[in-house]
Amino acid sequence: MIRANLRLLWSGVRASWATYLVELTPTVFFGFRIPRILLQSLFFVFLAKAAGGDQMARFAMIGNGVQIAVFMVMLSMEEVIESEKWNSTFQYLIAAPSSWFPSMLGKSASYFGDALIASTVTFAVLIPLLHLQIFFVDLLRAVPIILLIFVSASALGWSIGAFSLPIRYGYMICNWFAYAMIIFCGINFPVSALPPVVQFIGKLLPVTHGLQAVRAVVDGATYASVWPLIAKEMLLALAYGAIAWLAFGYRMRVTRQRGSFELV
Repeated sequence: MIRANLRLLWSGVRASWATYLVELTPTVFFGFRIPRILLQSLFFVFLAKAAGGDQMARFAMIGNGVQIAVFMVMLSMEEVIESEKWNSTFQYLIAAPSSWFPSMLGKSASYFGDALIASTVTFAVLIPLLHLQIFFVDLLRAVPIILLIFVSASALGWSIGAFSLPIRYGYMICNWFAYAMIIFCGINFPVSALPPVVQFIGKLLPVTHGLQAVRAVVDGATYASVWPLIAKEMLLALAYGAIAWLAFGYRMRVTRQRGSFELV
């Protein structure tokens, strides 16, 4: 069983990267994708600098260097789930005797890589360009937490994809969440600046706790001192992952009972 799951995982990984490389040619990647990533981050960093000077620009740089990747990985994870409907492959997942998870995880591989590339390019280009007091050594220390944020955000994307299988608006719902997180999760300004009710919502979303831990580590804090924040981000990743698992499994059971693969 383990070997079969590993084969499914590897098959999904190869298919994911093959599709990624076909769709994202060097011309598209360097001519459109990279400029879009940099311009989106520049907008918020310059806005923060105009509002609060270099300190707020630094705050926004760290936030947007992570958020640009979170935005991409969330939408991509939702699309991985929903594409099973539009590509008419959902029925094969239902009929297959193996678990759906290894295959879906493999199909997500290139999107995790894409998110990591987005963050790396954003930090590598904009930090020296804007002369911000952020040291790459400190950023490297925070990489495990940034990866954890990607995992928790992708779990939310999978949850949205699973819930939106019977409707046509999954991508729009995921877009709404992604943009709402810019407000709720302390990307461009501290969460403490928000009303208490909004702060509570932010604490239920991925990124909020993880990003606070990233900023602390970049400022020199130890992992031991930010462990409570890391633990909360882990719990959110597990919670949204469990929701995605249960919701997708429920959709599969309902489809089997109805005997129909037409979900829309």
